Amino acid sequence: MKTLISSVCLTLCLVALVAGASAQTTLNFSNLPLVSAPSPMPNGYGRLDWGNFFYVNPFGWAGAGPGYRLGPRTGDVVFVGGRFCRLDGHACYGTLADAQGFILVSADVSAGFGPAAVTVTAYNNGTYLGTANYFLTTQMRTVNFPSSWGVATQVVFQVTGDSDGLVMYSLSLYTLGG
Repeated sequence: MKTLISSVCLTLCLVALVAGASAQTTLNFSNLPLVSAPSPMPNGYGRLDWGNFFYVNPFGWAGAGPGYRLGPRTGDVVFVGGRFCRLDGHACYGTLADAQGFILVSADVSAGFGPAAVTVTAYNNGTYLGTANYFLTTQMRTVNFPSSWGVATQVVFQVTGDSDGLVMYSLSLYTLGG
């Protein structure tokens, strides 16, 4: 009975948070300029701060692996990790942050070059919310983030594997605040 009451309370809290959030947003990166070399994601895109994420037109970049070219030819993809990470000395993790908070829903993703393990960890003002692990291949798939995380102010995407990388085609989320 206690578990049922806790679950109902958690669900009601999440519903109240979502009701106070802006409408669900799906970022598909089509508003970014098409670039043929990886460029840092601009902070503020989708009302998020992007740390160590890059974007590129995969059909214009010779360094793109098979997992980069699964979407339309007219848009960029966002990525972290992979060969670009190791060659340029960048860390193989990326962060999304917003001091007002956001709720991650899902993402369309793949691995860039080969199998990749991705660990996603959420925090709210430094307080640990939870971790989810995903195994990716060079085929696009939708990953759903745990609703139990609720509102996060920072989410870290850690990528591991030999010749991999996380490629993101779209990201669905709720943003909070003005």
